[in-house]
Amino acid sequence: MPSPRRMDPVATIESIVNRALKNSADKMGFSNIKALIDCIKKGDPVACSYCHYNIAKELGKILGLWDKDIKAVYAYGYDDNTTSEVCNEDMSPSSLIHMIIWVGRKTNALKALIASIDRAMVQHQRRLLGLKELEHALDIQVIDDDDVKNRTGYAALLKSIYQTPVQVWSSSLRS
Repeated sequence: MPSPRRMDPVATIESIVNRALKNSADKMGFSNIKALIDCIKKGDPVACSYCHYNIAKELGKILGLWDKDIKAVYAYGYDDNTTSEVCNEDMSPSSLIHMIIWVGRKTNALKALIASIDRAMVQHQRRLLGLKELEHALDIQVIDDDDVKNRTGYAALLKSIYQTPVQVWSSSLRS
C-alpha cells in the first residue's frame, strides 16, 4: 500500500469506492454493481446509506494505515447510529459522508490529506453519479485526546446516547 506522500488520490478513491460498491451490492442482494449505482442515481436512501457507510469504512482503513497518529475512525449520521441498515430518509447521492477521526495529535499533514481525498471523491462522484454541482463529498471531523477527555465538539458524540457513531477502524487493527 503506498504511503500518503506517494499516493494517487484519484486511484485511491476509485479503489475505495469500488470496494464499497461491491460490499453494498452484496449486502443489498444485487447481482451486480450497476444495479446498485442505478438505485443510488435514483436517490434510494437505503442504497445511498449502505454506500456511504461502506465508503467510510474503506476510507477509515486506508487513513488508519497511512497515519500512525490515528487512533480510531468513526462513521456517523444514520438514524439509529449503530448500523447502516437503518438509514435517514433524507440520505441522497449528494449527501456528505460523515466521519470522525480520533488522533493523538492534530496535524496540518492530515488536514491536507483529507482535503486532497475530498477533492478526489468529488471528482469521482461527479463522474460516476453525474453530480455536476457537488462541491464536497466528505465531512471529516478530526478530534484529539483532549477533545475526547473533555467531551468537546464532535468528541462528545463518542459517548452520546443519541448520536453514537459507528467505529469503522481502530489502531488495534494496525499490523
